[in-house]
Amino acid sequence: MARASEAPNKGIISGAVRTPDGPPAEFVSIALKGTSLGQMTNGKGRFIFKAPAGSYTLVASMVGYRAVEQALTVTAGQTTTLELQLDASNEQLNEVVVQGVGQNRPYAEPVSSLATRTATPLRDVPQSIQVINKQLLQDRSIQTVAEATKLMAGVNAFSSSQYSDYVLRGFRSSPGNFAYNGIRGDFYQFDQAALTYNLERIEAIKGPASVLFSAGNPGGVINHVTKRAQAAARYEAEFTVGSFNQYRTMLDATGAVSKDNKLLYRAIVGYENTGQLDSRQKIENIFLAPQLQYNFSEKTSLNYELNYSYDDRTMGFQRGVPALKIGEDQWQLDRYPRDFSMIDPRGYSRSRAVSNQFMLSHAFTDKLKLNVLARSMHTRQRQFDVSPGGFSTGAVNDSITMNNRLWTPDYAAYQSTTYLTWDASTGPVRHQLVAGADLTSDGRDYTYATVASQRVSLLNQDFSWATYDGSPVGLAQDEFATSVRERTTLLAGYVQDQITFSHKWKALVGGRLERHFFHNRSNNPGTGELLGRDTLRAFVFSPRAGLVFQPSQQVSLYASYTQGFLPQYGSNRGGGGPFAPERSRQYEVGTKTDWLGGRLIGSVAAYYIQKYDVLANDPTDADGLRLRQIDNVVSKGIETTLQGSITPQLNIIANYAYNDTRTPGDAGFDFNAAGRFPNAPNHNANAWAKYQLTGGVLRGLHLGAGFNYLSERTSFIPALVVPGYTTFDASLGYQRGGLRTNLTLNNLTDTRYYHGVYGPANLWPGNPRSFRLTVGYVL
Repeated sequence: MARASEAPNKGIISGAVRTPDGPPAEFVSIALKGTSLGQMTNGKGRFIFKAPAGSYTLVASMVGYRAVEQALTVTAGQTTTLELQLDASNEQLNEVVVQGVGQNRPYAEPVSSLATRTATPLRDVPQSIQVINKQLLQDRSIQTVAEATKLMAGVNAFSSSQYSDYVLRGFRSSPGNFAYNGIRGDFYQFDQAALTYNLERIEAIKGPASVLFSAGNPGGVINHVTKRAQAAARYEAEFTVGSFNQYRTMLDATGAVSKDNKLLYRAIVGYENTGQLDSRQKIENIFLAPQLQYNFSEKTSLNYELNYSYDDRTMGFQRGVPALKIGEDQWQLDRYPRDFSMIDPRGYSRSRAVSNQFMLSHAFTDKLKLNVLARSMHTRQRQFDVSPGGFSTGAVNDSITMNNRLWTPDYAAYQSTTYLTWDASTGPVRHQLVAGADLTSDGRDYTYATVASQRVSLLNQDFSWATYDGSPVGLAQDEFATSVRERTTLLAGYVQDQITFSHKWKALVGGRLERHFFHNRSNNPGTGELLGRDTLRAFVFSPRAGLVFQPSQQVSLYASYTQGFLPQYGSNRGGGGPFAPERSRQYEVGTKTDWLGGRLIGSVAAYYIQKYDVLANDPTDADGLRLRQIDNVVSKGIETTLQGSITPQLNIIANYAYNDTRTPGDAGFDFNAAGRFPNAPNHNANAWAKYQLTGGVLRGLHLGAGFNYLSERTSFIPALVVPGYTTFDASLGYQRGGLRTNLTLNNLTDTRYYHGVYGPANLWPGNPRSFRLTVGYVL
């Protein structure tokens, strides 16, 4: 009991929190509603802090569990003791909302469902996982997932900052490397960076993930977790102005529709109008995300979420700036200024996307639960612009060949995953079993045409020769035109068992069996002539296994083996196929540690990835058409991460990754040349720290600073190497009550660097010194 003389108007709140099955609950957020008071539970599930005398509602919340509320009265000079127990949630990793004055939420997220489809502490998962939570997104003023990759270990951009195009552990991402709420696929077009209006957090699982997410490159999966409807009423408005004439607005409202809190809603609206570093590029986007959730009972809930996006920009596949050729395999990278433009101002790219998502959760018992995730998605894009004709040469005598091109993709997808989770025991051994099935049917129809080509002087650009008539009649006389129809169907089943032998030894085993069918055909859009067709069938089994040893509650040591696959889309019949799917395997060992009562999380992972059955050109074929499969495409490296809170005022995230990804030549995604993979740096490091004052007259003021470093990278043309770079960022903000302001300054030293590169014709410079000012208010 505290002496009244020490704090005459304060008392002490202390207690313990336990999980539903009895053990202490670590990393639980304890908060008094309407205040900034609270803390995280320590390794023994305990908490203790002071509060002014009065009546409060204490909220204990943790991702993966239902929040528990407890009314209490604090008496000056006395201690109030509580014993709380969390309830298993029938919602999948709902967001935690803590309302308070100047609340500084920790950067550490100790739980994720990404790797196992169960709410599992990261230290129990034998694979590297990283979570970028809402506090990090807010502190860094992150508006796209591409910007969030600067906070990840072993992840960097492949090309433009406007693209959804990343490198994970040396391998370029493909459609199978993205997921939304655990369902594979991307809501945005390739040439659109995924927006964060409705994202609660971004999760990255490193290495092959086919057991749960189907086909994909072996670098990993980036999962976008959307905000969920809440019973507590909450209204938020956010406004941003920034460099390049940026204006951005986000409105977010959630609460209960019915008095019994059974019907909940959430509505998110986003709008942006902005320029870009390229002086002719203009972008306008509109985003809507209404959501309803009905809680039939404590055991059953159904959530429906609609996402709508409209994007209108001058050019979709924006191509950056070229390098000037000055000799054989020699280029001058800085011949043209960073804001140099090769865009015809008459060009356009207009995209619409609609997604309908249903999430059903039902608990048959406390141990047996059903989850159903279903989504339909439709996108439509229309582009007409002028673009460099290839990436291999660059500018010669300050001129470059450019194509007037048409691109009109329509995409539709119907996806579902249904799985059961069952907690069972065989004697002293505990099992968390997952059994599920996936069904996906998707397809794309598009026309691509090169309408006209001409060499253009870069210093005196003239686009008068370019036409903007994309009618089928006109396409019949174009330089190149094709209309393509693609269809993919997959059916898969998977099982997984998380085994707890004791409090020190745990294991994870699982496997997936998938039937994959793909076919396409191409025609001349003007004449209807059949130009080609292709078909593939794949029947693949992908296993995973891992072992975890925890010598103490703060330390985990693990080893794992995972496999993945990627069907050989295209180049089958013409190249000598069909071919067996490209396969991958990863061996990973690592350690995960908790410090400071779980507020700070560290990890070290070492991995070896091999891709085999990779298509490559057959050197014995004089015509250069026949393909063969090879096995020696390898990625190896080490990743380290430190993420969380050193003190309640100081948050930090720091990452370093060493990676070496190599191919013997003409193998892998885009048939890379021999040597290092394009845009896969050997060294990648970044850090960010934020200090927030929590007392005194300046309470709520915060300062942030950090850096991002990438070593040199190769391109699709091995002789073209872009230099490494380091950029520095900072922020200054204030949060008090519901008001929040944040000024972010990026690239403080105005370093010239390249965000990504294809080849001499396509280098994407990073932004110069720039700013964003955000003002938000929460009710």
